[in-house]
Amino acid sequence: MTELEKRAYFLDKIMSSMKIATGCTEPVAIALNAATARKNVKGELKEIHVKMDMGLFRNAMTVGIPGISKRGVDVSVAVGIVAGDPDKGMDLLSTLTEADYEKAKVLLPMIEITFNEECTSLFIETTLVTDCDSVRVTTFGAHDRIIDISHAPFKELELANAAVDTSIQNYTLADFIEFANNVPLADIEPLQTGIDTNLAASEVGKQMLMGKVLSKLTADGMMDSSAVAETQKTATCAAYARMSGGVVPVMTASGSGNQGITLYLTIAKFAMEKNIDRETTLRAVALGHMVNIYVKSYIGVLSPICSCGIAAGLGASVAIVYMLGGSEDQMMGAMRNILGSVSGMLCDGAKEGCATKLLIAANISVLSALMAMEGLCTSPADGIVGDTFPKMFENLAYVANVGMKPATKAMVDVMLAKRSK
Repeated sequence: MTELEKRAYFLDKIMSSMKIATGCTEPVAIALNAATARKNVKGELKEIHVKMDMGLFRNAMTVGIPGISKRGVDVSVAVGIVAGDPDKGMDLLSTLTEADYEKAKVLLPMIEITFNEECTSLFIETTLVTDCDSVRVTTFGAHDRIIDISHAPFKELELANAAVDTSIQNYTLADFIEFANNVPLADIEPLQTGIDTNLAASEVGKQMLMGKVLSKLTADGMMDSSAVAETQKTATCAAYARMSGGVVPVMTASGSGNQGITLYLTIAKFAMEKNIDRETTLRAVALGHMVNIYVKSYIGVLSPICSCGIAAGLGASVAIVYMLGGSEDQMMGAMRNILGSVSGMLCDGAKEGCATKLLIAANISVLSALMAMEGLCTSPADGIVGDTFPKMFENLAYVANVGMKPATKAMVDVMLAKRSK
């Protein structure tokens, strides 16, 4: 592969991972799948069957849905069928209203939800049965990656043939740094939209309870106004606005709005606080994206560990070292600092509490970078921390995907038990 081909490949990876999404991406993905099924089926609805992986269910179960007060996986299905325009992609719920929910709620008794417990990647399958037709829509591997639309009689799908691309693992951190240094600025201008969109989301969150509490803590002297603290506040307020169900669009990273918030705002707000120029900031965001994509290729789309901390936050930390003029070794040190500290932060579903996790993720991202710049780095001999770029994430993936495989089911069991009380 030539350097130009490699650059084009990296750009495609970044741009395909960026999408504007209104609302948490898991309910949106469910609604998009259901809306696509409704668009392709004829007749009056009689049955609605939805099967999904447990990680997706976990993330969609209690999070806010934009524009309405009700929550739940079944609600996401119903509003997708009644009010979702699949042509809008991940922005299909941006105009959702309570009136739409009132129309959709009549479908709730029809909806049957089951789990694909063997699937380790994102999976949604909606089957709609009408008085004259049956259609099945399957999403696999990414929130908006619809791989099949079929009418009855249905054939069994070979999901292995739709396996998620891991070709990014053929590249190194040095490749990503070289790309960030040399990609034409015009090619990464769209990253500015991500910064601006997510900063706007943060402004919404600053007017909500999270923003008011953080402002009071700062005024009371319990928090400061350092670059670290201001970066934390900016990221957490954006996440709070989004997780609360507000009609707040954000730019995603690797299909996740909260990862997009962590990545863009940790980098951009730190750059603003330290007066780092716009070009360097955009190049840093490009580097952060590549690292995030690389990590996600190992741990998967819906890991039982919080990707804001150990994927997007890790990418942001590398980007901060980059903006400060640090070396590849210092970037490795920043990553080891994160992996040696917050690797065990669980993903127990999307909800307002994720905003607090982003508070932690932004903090550890910035501090890990600053410590690495001063030569303070976790040893590669510690715990699960690896001694090479790929080994760090091979180890992490083994713990998350093999060691913690039962964790998602356990978390869903706990969440369902709480709901049944």
